[in-house]
This record gives sequence, structure tokens and C-alpha cells, in this order.
Amino acid sequence: MEKKGHGGLFLCLLWYAVLYALWTIPAWILLALHFAVGLPIVWFWAALGVWFLTILLRTLLVMFARYSFAHRIPVPENKNPYSKKVRDPYAAMRERQSEQAQP
Repeated sequence: MEKKGHGGLFLCLLWYAVLYALWTIPAWILLALHFAVGLPIVWFWAALGVWFLTILLRTLLVMFARYSFAHRIPVPENKNPYSKKVRDPYAAMRERQSEQAQP
């Protein structure tokens, strides 16, 4: 049984929004130009929309990368009698995790 990871889409999206908050500076400049010069407010919302879509695409890329590597492909058994047997260094760790997951 797999343990569910911490966080999710919204937590990751919030994290990226905080990390890339400085990327909204052009949008705030456009908002200032709206009040100072009379530039249409649509440009402000378009810049914020581009920022949000960029953050959303980055978040989805990270989520895809995270879940695509979540399932391990099993290593086929070595049937060559002349080759050395390869020891799995993580077998004991996986065994302990499966024992801890089961009550």
C-alpha cells in the first residue's frame, strides 16, 4: 500500500506563487499606468493572467514529474548463471517501510 504524499496541487501552486511573486511587477506597473496615464485595465489583468498561467503550468509540470516517477518498474530477475548476483541496497529500507505502514 502506497503512502499518500504531503501537499497537493493547491499547496504546490501556493508555493510557486510565493516564490515567483516578483514576476508580478510588470502587472503592477501596468496598474500604475492605468491610474496615471489612463492605460486600459485589461493590460493589468492580462499580465496577471499570464503570470498565473505560467505558475499553473510550472506546478502541473512538477506534479506530473512527481507522479510519473512514483511507480517503480520492477527489475527483471537475473537468470544468467555466470554473472554475479546483484544485491538490492534498498531492500531492507523498503521492508522496514512496509512493516511501519502496516499496523
